[in-house]
Amino acid sequence: MNETRDSFPIRLNRYLAMCGIASRRKADELIATGRVLIEGDRVITPGRSVNAGERVFVDGREVVYAKPVYIAMNKPRGVVSAVSDKRERTVMDLLPKRCRGMGIFPVGRLDMDSEGLIILTNDGKFANDIMHPSSLVKKTYFVLLRDVLGEKQVNDWARGVIIDDKLAVPIELSPEGDRADGKKWRIVLGEGIKREIRLMAESVGNKVIRLKRIGIGGMFLKKLPPGAFCEYNYDELLNMISNGGEV
Repeated sequence: MNETRDSFPIRLNRYLAMCGIASRRKADELIATGRVLIEGDRVITPGRSVNAGERVFVDGREVVYAKPVYIAMNKPRGVVSAVSDKRERTVMDLLPKRCRGMGIFPVGRLDMDSEGLIILTNDGKFANDIMHPSSLVKKTYFVLLRDVLGEKQVNDWARGVIIDDKLAVPIELSPEGDRADGKKWRIVLGEGIKREIRLMAESVGNKVIRLKRIGIGGMFLKKLPPGAFCEYNYDELLNMISNGGEV
């Protein structure tokens, strides 16, 4: 993940990923099925290079390379982590107008009732690298439960629970703050499953009252108030995720 982000010529599949159209793998599928044109010519080889000034179309719509944007945000509760929603505010509504039309999208999801650290970008390859299980980017959460978590519940949770026919096992499940409290926990996950922590809690007879993502890789949420964000360049954000940093 250390290649130059904006030098031409650029391989077509990478160009589509940089435009936020799809990951490289998905871009390969778009190209192979004949849905991509360069200067009016249909292209079916992902290794075809895009030169500066060439126009690229997907399904008849021109896609334009925008300067890569890398944002870390403290998503508040009540906001949807999506590009658009007909009924609710989204993370995009928290960004300034200058960010519109740049192909920015949230990397992964935090459900509407959850809060905390989320990354937004228009760099499809970067997003795929962060989300893919092979990247081993851990996510750390603070969880407040409705009831005290007993010893048997802790052991059951730590061993893993079945969600959608998959065994979901936390990398770490440890008490947060006062150990006598029994309701506040720190949970570290690897590969994410939709509503994973909430479903884990329900499987041991408990319920999540508050869920906050506090870390992505080595980057941790410390100073950003809810709804605020910081913008970085590629190297800065990657370095914090890989080697540690605070936002």
